[in-house]
Amino acid sequence: MTSTLHPHRQRFAAGVLVLALLTTGLSAVVAYLARTVLDADAFSARVVASLDEPGVSRYVALQIADGVVAANRDLTGIKPVIATFAQAVVTSPAFEALARRAAREAHRAVFSENAEHVLLSMPDVGVLLRGTLETVSPEIAARVPTDVRAAIETRFTGTIATRVIALLRLADHVRQGARVGLVAGLLLICGSIMLATERRQVLLNAGIGLLAVAAVLWLVIPLGRAAATGAVADPVLRAAVGDLWRTFTVGLRPWAIGLAATALTVIAGTTALLERVALRAVLGRGIAEVTARQAARGREAARVAFLLVLGAFAIGAPLTTLATAVVVAGALVLVVAVHELIALVAPRAIAAAPATPLRLNPALGIALACVTVTAAGLGGVAVALRTRAPVAESAVASAVFECNGAAVLCDRRLNEITLAGAHNAMGSSDNPGWMFPNQDAGLPRLLELGVRAFMLDVHYGHPVGDAVKSDFASEDERRKYEAALGPEAFAAAMRVRDRLVGASGATGLYMCHGFCELGAVLFDSALAQVREFLVSHPHEVVLLVLEDYVTPQDIAAAVGSAGLTPYTYAGPPHGPLPTLREMIERDQRLVIMGENQTGDIPWYLPAYAVMQETPYTFHAPEDFSCSRNRGDRESPIFLMNHWIESTPAPRPSSAEIVNAADFVVARARECRRTRGKLPNVIAVDFAATGDVVRAAAVLNGVAQ
Repeated sequence: MTSTLHPHRQRFAAGVLVLALLTTGLSAVVAYLARTVLDADAFSARVVASLDEPGVSRYVALQIADGVVAANRDLTGIKPVIATFAQAVVTSPAFEALARRAAREAHRAVFSENAEHVLLSMPDVGVLLRGTLETVSPEIAARVPTDVRAAIETRFTGTIATRVIALLRLADHVRQGARVGLVAGLLLICGSIMLATERRQVLLNAGIGLLAVAAVLWLVIPLGRAAATGAVADPVLRAAVGDLWRTFTVGLRPWAIGLAATALTVIAGTTALLERVALRAVLGRGIAEVTARQAARGREAARVAFLLVLGAFAIGAPLTTLATAVVVAGALVLVVAVHELIALVAPRAIAAAPATPLRLNPALGIALACVTVTAAGLGGVAVALRTRAPVAESAVASAVFECNGAAVLCDRRLNEITLAGAHNAMGSSDNPGWMFPNQDAGLPRLLELGVRAFMLDVHYGHPVGDAVKSDFASEDERRKYEAALGPEAFAAAMRVRDRLVGASGATGLYMCHGFCELGAVLFDSALAQVREFLVSHPHEVVLLVLEDYVTPQDIAAAVGSAGLTPYTYAGPPHGPLPTLREMIERDQRLVIMGENQTGDIPWYLPAYAVMQETPYTFHAPEDFSCSRNRGDRESPIFLMNHWIESTPAPRPSSAEIVNAADFVVARARECRRTRGKLPNVIAVDFAATGDVVRAAAVLNGVAQ
């Protein structure tokens, strides 16, 4: 009866040991999180400590410099100088106090229910920066606003981020039991030893298991850092994330070393109770398991997998591999020392100990498998993140201090602000040879003035000599142009067209007003100008409304060729539309609409599913009306057409009257009263005349 019970008792003891190791490992992780992340004071202390790391201090300094330049754009030219002094501010005790308070507030936000983002905001940075700059350049210091703040917003997006936050919140709920778990794990280890019939074998297994837990904790530091930094494309932000990871995980190293020392002591003590040659035999068998070909196919596959992971780790992180090898060598020396010490002080116990051979497997095999799987998993995540395609949204967004020129606009949706717009923006008196222009400045100048919405007509045309000849699709299209231009302009265009002779070039996309013969500009040139503006003004949102007479596929090809596709907004036409801050953080800052055909291109929005408008044929200021024209009543963006029709040639003198700020504001408020909605785009002729940009600012509440 006793002999049949022994195997069951031994297996039960092994099960208790596995449970003990899992309890100990999980409790150690939760206990460490409680000491570094879950507690608000500990978290803020780590954040402050990270400011001494060069990657973190440089990143925060650049955010401060961005805020200063956003508040005073005249300082753009000396932004690198400001960033240098801001880095000195970041490591100062005064800034650390601000960071500590901000980190506590951010911590509360992270662990609040339904939190989707956390804002690490540090006000009064401008005061500190001015104090530092005054010692070098009082003139520059005086130009730095005192209300600048450093702000870093982290959004929890995607499945991985959501699960990480859920696990942290779960750990926060059970952290009080971490110490109990550690004690329970040790008691369970003792219990498994007491239950076992081969206690020395259980001791050896326990030592191997604890050693595996220590190895996993040790590997989390370098491989977790590789995974975290692999998720970030920006090199400056990547360095900051790497330094943050090191700051928050460096404490795992003594935990791993402590567990490893305990495990090795147990292993050494267990082997010392046998003959002295037993330790050498155990080590030799362990080396043979790794270096010699195994007879069993499963064990051979496990050995090969272990060697592959070890080799990849050595190539990917040579310095960490070297440090780990030194630690392992030191651990082996410790094992030998403890073994010899026990042999020295307890020779009788060794002599009396039975010569039952100790078995390395299956404990060693399971431990190596766990460590290998952990290393392969973390390494695979790191490699996948570093080689993945760019994502639309970053986990950590740079600070946004202004949106379209004003901080108060950042949290308003696109349909809650007013933009100055240019009607027939491609027709400018700056363009040589353009007849009957609607604008007195080209796109770059209008963008510089603050115009952010542009109505552009796109046609097919082909060059003939120095001019461009329109490609009409049908006679109906001709009649449409005649009705739009008026008889005089149409007749003039036809006379010009008839005089165009010579070899024709390839058909392309041109911006023309009906007839390219009266003036034409390559569509590609306008897209290039828009892209240059978006790149150099990362906090600005721009709208393009295309009166399109070309296929959606050709529009998409032109936008893609200009490198604008990554900047396009591809949200639903009816909304809810995003806030300017969201568009800027996602870098989807270009809204493109088409009046005719938009196809199935996600970012090419049907104009009058997005917009509703007023009429646009007014012959005198008193004719202006806010009544409904095209677009559904529920369309989110309200376009106010605001120009005097004087076919064929628009008149700047009319624009001087109707583009005056007071006139524009009065009509916009009347439209808000009658339509129940503030105009979101005010489209005018000669946008550089009058003050439609200031009128938009008044309507937005950012100017008097």
